[in-house]
Amino acid sequence: MFGLITLPYEVLSNIIENISFDDVFNLARTCKHFKYLLTEESISKSIVQTKVPYSNEALAALTAGGGNARALRRVAKRRDALATASPFVVATIGFCDAYLYSNGVLCYTLDDRLRLLDLHHSAENELVISIPGLLTQALSEIADHSKGVFQVLYYSDKILSCLYKSSGPDSTAWLIALHLRTRGILVAHELESTDKIFVRHNKQYLYYGTHSEIGTDGNRKWVIHGFEFKTRTWFPQKVHLPDMVGSEIGSTICFEFHKDYFYALSNQTSFEVEEIDWTSFYHCVRFPLNSPCKALLETTENKSMWRRQHQEGPIDDRWTNLRLDEDESSGELRIVEARKEWYMGSSKSQRTYYTTEIIFPELERDEDAHLNDLPALSHSDTGFPSSSASWAHTIASSSRTTSTYTSNTTASHSSDEIDTSDLPNVPLLRLLQKDDHPHHLKPPARLPQNTHPGNDGSLQPTFTLAKSRIRTYHTSCNTFLDLVDDPLPTDWQGTQRLRLRAGSRSLGPPLVYPNGLLRRPSPDLDIALAEMYRVREIQYWPPAQHPDSNYADEYVDAIYRLMNPPSHLGNVDGTADERSMVYVTGAGDEPQALIFIAFDPAIKLVGLKRWGGLCRKGVGEGPHIDGRATGPTVGEMEPEGQTYVDVDERDRTVTVERKGKGKERASCNDAATMHNNAAGCVRVDVHEAGAATGKKVGVGLGRDSWAWKEKAMYQDINLGYYFGLEPPG
Repeated sequence: MFGLITLPYEVLSNIIENISFDDVFNLARTCKHFKYLLTEESISKSIVQTKVPYSNEALAALTAGGGNARALRRVAKRRDALATASPFVVATIGFCDAYLYSNGVLCYTLDDRLRLLDLHHSAENELVISIPGLLTQALSEIADHSKGVFQVLYYSDKILSCLYKSSGPDSTAWLIALHLRTRGILVAHELESTDKIFVRHNKQYLYYGTHSEIGTDGNRKWVIHGFEFKTRTWFPQKVHLPDMVGSEIGSTICFEFHKDYFYALSNQTSFEVEEIDWTSFYHCVRFPLNSPCKALLETTENKSMWRRQHQEGPIDDRWTNLRLDEDESSGELRIVEARKEWYMGSSKSQRTYYTTEIIFPELERDEDAHLNDLPALSHSDTGFPSSSASWAHTIASSSRTTSTYTSNTTASHSSDEIDTSDLPNVPLLRLLQKDDHPHHLKPPARLPQNTHPGNDGSLQPTFTLAKSRIRTYHTSCNTFLDLVDDPLPTDWQGTQRLRLRAGSRSLGPPLVYPNGLLRRPSPDLDIALAEMYRVREIQYWPPAQHPDSNYADEYVDAIYRLMNPPSHLGNVDGTADERSMVYVTGAGDEPQALIFIAFDPAIKLVGLKRWGGLCRKGVGEGPHIDGRATGPTVGEMEPEGQTYVDVDERDRTVTVERKGKGKERASCNDAATMHNNAAGCVRVDVHEAGAATGKKVGVGLGRDSWAWKEKAMYQDINLGYYFGLEPPG
């Protein structure tokens, strides 16, 4: 350490430029002489804007023109909070009939009102919208006192997209988009179909898709429609995705905007179940948002898009999660998929997260050609497009040569002859029929940095799918973070006890030979993972309770009651993003409690009580650089008569007063048939950031003001803790 301290500033600066963000942060914590790395603005700017330039914290500092030192500390705290399952905020945020959590904004309905609360920015007020007033404003021809189903589909850039479907024999469905700042209706579009409808938009373009086109093979296909806000016009051409297999958003297919492109990704290859097959691929397409034409549609290729070999073992598809994730360091879009596998025939299943790069083939550009003269794209060359995994840069080109067999590769053969020259020479070939469409690619080596195995249950108890309420993976800190239902072993009734469960890993020291020279990791994946990474023990939060209630910690009990409101148990469902999670709990026929958990230290909801109990590791002495608020007890922190919760009142309940009498609710027969993201009567998928059930509303005369601001509901509820050392908002 003495040598580092004495180094010239220029040399130390060069060292910092060549190590990771986490290494820089850890270096700053080793010695008081390096504390300036976390506090000096110009140095912090260099670190943040070069090592994590695409993180929300860095982008916010860039927009504000300063605050990089704070952004650096905020990134580090967030990553550490996620990796150790140590949140900064836990609060009851409201009560709802349905909700959507999108881009840090919570949109939830209660009775005939829609409320929007910006949680990422710790909003004190929420926008309240009268649903009947909104519908009257958006749909001039709508009849007074008509009934229908209303659902929130997506939120981004101060724009909210909703779906309204009227009831009755001549029911119609409408897509409505409004700008929250101007209260202007941007879109009021009658829909031909709402089958598995999804919406994505930014401040310039809106796209929606439905799984409604019937192909020549009788299977439903995706069709995408686009709208430009500036011109208030729909693009004349639709984007058809006839070869994009997969219908469950978040599991077999996903759609996202990224850098002025629309992306569609699937992990399925065929509409049919192939009885004889070797290789599975990812398939990705994209097109520019400002020009959704067939000529500009790009597709990936199988040879660069390997997913897995079928011989690696069976998969439990119920656990599969598929999403597109932006790297905080490079800004590149990549695939993150969770699969629960019986790997290589193991008797134990294991959930593993795989990260894969998306590589599109370079377009051949002809300076004399015009876009309208480009040939129509076809997926028939490879059976389907696919993207390349991150192993591409380490595998020789010869090993990446594809040997894919599809029905199109046999065009030169007679109908009774099958070309098997590129397939493995195994006895299974004898069973091939002319209608089979097997795929084969020599599998490349998996890189350890793109493979993160989870716990296989050999050392820790595992949780069933029904007990794993929210399942997420955070690439920024290599962490599994789940919300699990973990009843006390002594509770024979299995009473709901939600808690966080985190499993993370970090890079170990460089690998060296006995003579001190650096070496590569072992080519065997399991050995390489053990060599390169240090895996932390599984972390749970809140801490375990004493099995004997007479010795239970009253402060731990207070957190458990906050996360599991005694009057609102059951039917848990939720979603998460890169810095927080929201879930609902409670009976389905009554308003459910909305619980908010934040891992960002900058989220400080107004009026939260500062944590004052548990002066021990786990909560009182957490690993954050600002520590955890060990402080005095709750009674000492709060003025007399204003304590957060009476811990002696063990059966305390929380109720919500509803206006009017029993509100009419939509049944599954009344509601539009929608895919999980759009809510409807089907339970939402948690890795699609979705809302909840559709509800019937009555439409009457519009109010003079159908949107207004109110104090956020969480301030009136006043149930929540802030666990950071700094004062809460």
